Amino acid sequence: MQKEIISDAQLVSNYIRGDESALEVLVTRHKQRIYSFIYSKVFDRDISEDIFQD
Repeated sequence: MQKEIISDAQLVSNYIRGDESALEVLVTRHKQRIYSFIYSKVFDRDISEDIFQD
């Protein structure tokens, strides 16, 4: 069975319509970029991890 890949735009639309799981997919898909962005602002690994988990 092949998984259907949903675009980020569709996931955002789904989230806006109330699909909480769409946000989880987006965060999982982009977790490294999100973490890197947070780290670029706080320059602390532990704080970055805390913020990312929130």
